[in-house]
Amino acid sequence: MAKKPTKKRRNTRRPSARRPVREQVRRPQPRRSDEEEEMLAEFSDDTNEFYVDEVQQRRESSRNKKNDQKKKPKKPEKQRKPLSPTQRKLIRILSYGAIVSVVLIVGVILSLTVLFKTQTYEVSGVTKYTEEAIIEASGISKGENIFLAPKSPAEKRIKQEFPYVEDVTVSFKIPDAIRISVVEAVEGYLVKMNSSDYLVISTKGRILEQTNKPDDYDLPIFIGPKLQSGSVGDYVSYEDESVLDMIEGITQTFADNGYQGITEIDATNSADISFTYDDRVKVKLGIPEDLDYKIRTAMTIINENLDKNGSAKGILDVSRCNSTKRSYFNEQEIHPTEVKPSEAATEASDDAQWSGEVYYDDSYDDSYSDDSYVYEGDYSGDYGDYSGDSGYNSGDGYYE
Repeated sequence: MAKKPTKKRRNTRRPSARRPVREQVRRPQPRRSDEEEEMLAEFSDDTNEFYVDEVQQRRESSRNKKNDQKKKPKKPEKQRKPLSPTQRKLIRILSYGAIVSVVLIVGVILSLTVLFKTQTYEVSGVTKYTEEAIIEASGISKGENIFLAPKSPAEKRIKQEFPYVEDVTVSFKIPDAIRISVVEAVEGYLVKMNSSDYLVISTKGRILEQTNKPDDYDLPIFIGPKLQSGSVGDYVSYEDESVLDMIEGITQTFADNGYQGITEIDATNSADISFTYDDRVKVKLGIPEDLDYKIRTAMTIINENLDKNGSAKGILDVSRCNSTKRSYFNEQEIHPTEVKPSEAATEASDDAQWSGEVYYDDSYDDSYSDDSYVYEGDYSGDYGDYSGDSGYNSGDGYYE
């Protein structure tokens, strides 16, 4: 039986769009029409040859360039030198420094804008005023940043508003507190303004208040040069500027040693300063030199020798005890000095009359002309302890 002829399968695949270049070149060109042949014939052979030559030259030049590049040996790439230990250390330092700077900047921004807001106040050293009044006078409100709060202006406002605040320091305490540390003034002496009014002055010379009840204060009345300022809160000034340091030193010694019962300080003559104890004993200090030593010596003699019974009256001269180690006591009646309102300095005579009968001559020879006590010794202790002998001096010698 004869085999049936097999039918060839029809290739249904579409020819690939991507054919090799050779295949595309070898593809038979479509037959040109007569008109196209005539149009091509119109061009001269020279023109066609020129076009073909130019294209060919371009191709050849590109091939030559490629061949040249292949022929040239490639330059070996330069290898980077490894970093030295110093360079690596420097890079680490710069990196860490940059990180720390960023952290600090962020921290500062947060601390000034979000964190450290004032929530509490700590006030210390106040007895004359309430803590609430001090806080209000500071002007620093809650919620204000503790770093940016106006601390110096707050200190000035508190001192201006409260005369008894001698000094004040405003600071902060992390995380949310404002500290106000107050140093209150120490009352030093009184100055008479008129027939009834007195000014209370601190040991540092600040005018604390005005009063018409001087007996309420256990303070001496200062008699001296004319007072030039009298406003509460101001610091005093006198016609004689040297008096300010002198009176400050005297009152500070009284306050530091706790001496009580001083009723008067007389500086009308700056070369013959004196103070009165309990309106009974007048102490002559002389020139403003070693005043602290002279005052401690005088108070030691009064408390340990003269005033054991609380009845001694007279003049105690310690004006030369810092050099001669001798002090003199003249027993007599003491009359309080008449205090004039803000009295000006007056010229003192060579001979000053104390009681109307007994005279003190500055040219004396280590003794009074009348019977008097003489104290010898070195008051060299912390509080001027007296360590000498005492006795009557009749002019010819000592009676022990």
